[in-house]
Amino acid sequence: MGKRFDSLVFPGGKSKACTFSYDDGVVQDRRLAPLLRERGIKCTFNLNAGLLGHADMGGFPGRPDLDISKVEAAEAAQLYAGHEIAGHGLYHSALDTVGTPLAAYEIAEDKRRLEQISGKPLRMFAYPFGVYGRETMEALRLAGYRGARTIKSTGQFSIPEDFLEWNPTCHHNDPRLMELAREFLDGVPFFPMLFYVWGHAYEFDADHNWQVMETLADFLALHRDRIWFATNGEILDYVTAYRRLIYSVDGSMIYNPSAADVTIRTSMTQTVLLKAGAVTRVEETPL
Repeated sequence: MGKRFDSLVFPGGKSKACTFSYDDGVVQDRRLAPLLRERGIKCTFNLNAGLLGHADMGGFPGRPDLDISKVEAAEAAQLYAGHEIAGHGLYHSALDTVGTPLAAYEIAEDKRRLEQISGKPLRMFAYPFGVYGRETMEALRLAGYRGARTIKSTGQFSIPEDFLEWNPTCHHNDPRLMELAREFLDGVPFFPMLFYVWGHAYEFDADHNWQVMETLADFLALHRDRIWFATNGEILDYVTAYRRLIYSVDGSMIYNPSAADVTIRTSMTQTVLLKAGAVTRVEETPL
């Protein structure tokens, strides 16, 4: 075989993926979820099962006028349809401070309740307050979680090595938000790029800046032909399938043991679709 630099390509032959992640299941999600859905953008909403339906007017420090009440459990499945429901701890405790047994309970019981609401196993989590340690990560693994978002914004578009330590690109209040979005779109299309925005929907009410999300969503939706819009879990599943590919010693055959098709780029001009559960022969690429 000739020289190769195989790289991941997202579904539809796209080199760019975009995902959103919003925390706490607040009533402002009733505006955010359809806002994104109407533009074909997907989001992972991280909920605290023990707080659903909890009324909380003025519970935000220094903002007695801010409503941070939580959505009702009965409305969650329909509200977040087309998006993803993920875990955020049963009561939003700081999991690395409450002791391993309680942390494990908050993680597992939150997951159990949310799985009953969503009707499917959860695979994504977001660390409450962004705090975590090795024991927290292990508790997530034992509960069946495969990915978890931090609050360490990177300003970059990379795919995480460890999905249980998934750092986003930026918060929606980052002053470089639109600059980063344009940089994402202008990036070289030969290597995968992931744009990941996170936040809390109540912040749009607090800052009176819903136009920030509307402007960003409209801009990204204009380029849907170049972007794969996916939930956190969908990206995790796809990248995991890519990482499970098995190559023959000379690279002429690739076995995809996963249940999902995967596309790779083998040269500047050639992409190859690797069908689920099949061995694909790869033609020699010109030097």
